[in-house]
Amino acid sequence: MKKVVVFLVALVLFSCTEEQRVNEVVEDLSITAPSVIATKIKYSKNFKILEENGVKKLQILDPFSNYTVQQTAVLLKKGQVYNPLEGEFIVRIPIESVIPFSTSYISMIDTLSGMNSIIAVENKNYIYNKRLLNKIKDGEVQSIGAINQLDLEAILTLQPDALITIGNSGEQPQQIQKLIRAGIPQINNYDWKENHPLGKAEWIKFFGILYEKEAEANAIFEGVESNYIRYKNLAKSNKPNVLFSSLYNGTWYIPGGNSYASQFVKDAGGTYPWIDDSSTGSLPLSFETVANKQATPDIWINPNYSYLKDMTSDDSRYFSFLKSVRGNVYGSTKRLTPNGGNDYWEIGTLRPDLVLKDYIELFKLDKCREDSLFFFKKIQP
Repeated sequence: MKKVVVFLVALVLFSCTEEQRVNEVVEDLSITAPSVIATKIKYSKNFKILEENGVKKLQILDPFSNYTVQQTAVLLKKGQVYNPLEGEFIVRIPIESVIPFSTSYISMIDTLSGMNSIIAVENKNYIYNKRLLNKIKDGEVQSIGAINQLDLEAILTLQPDALITIGNSGEQPQQIQKLIRAGIPQINNYDWKENHPLGKAEWIKFFGILYEKEAEANAIFEGVESNYIRYKNLAKSNKPNVLFSSLYNGTWYIPGGNSYASQFVKDAGGTYPWIDDSSTGSLPLSFETVANKQATPDIWINPNYSYLKDMTSDDSRYFSFLKSVRGNVYGSTKRLTPNGGNDYWEIGTLRPDLVLKDYIELFKLDKCREDSLFFFKKIQP
């Protein structure tokens, strides 16, 4: 048996400051990982891990095309020989140099002790991880520009073992295609298309196989899953009526009933008018539709504002919602950098158990203990 000790956030005490990293804060979560590794995917729908004739393969499934196989990365150790089949490409493992194109990947790489493998980032302004920001500041990690304006020369000079990019419904941008043609492996990541919070977190197994740390990744996920289920079972069905977001360019986007945001509401014991909808994405609605179906919410989560006064200044119709929620308006902006890096989208992807715990606390409404919230904070007048 192999003992894997993972440093995770305390599940009871949330006294850490904004500067403290989650894996530096607190409680040792000791997990016993099996000596025989068998990576099984339980919640994620968008990738598979296979082994054929002693060769491991990572399959990326296309959520926009009925989960057909979009990519097959053949994972070979240094020096291992294999003739790829049509449509396959080789990635050498363990990955020693990588460029992640989403902040959600950073926390997973860091948790697997792979921080030193990150050699460049796309947009440093959205990063929360202080260690990585310091590496960028000290010149140890390059900033290679936005997705459509990448510094191709810099990337080709760096020669990363892989680019981990955000999967989309069409072809990759031309800049990425040029890098692929130049021989740099590129792997799509569809964590953002998972409709269950644990499905998003399970992408730690995707990184686990790339870094040859499958046992660690499996153990980390099992710990998160265990915590999530425990919190879900402890949640009380108070059924507070939850209002999400606010108008954005004239449209009010509400989470579909089969989305990851809706799952948090269900598992924390809340409800909202579209909770039984079958959509996995956001529902584009008018102000009138929201007002007619949700006239008296109990709590308002993540309106697109920093202050309540700005809401009513933009649109006086928000007054009726604010009167109904009686000050219970919260945003997931407690862990935020001055440039806009938000840890909710970074470590929060890996730790949905902490997000669920916040939701459960929020749903206590007037009895919510704000100092116990990890990601959320009350939006001030």
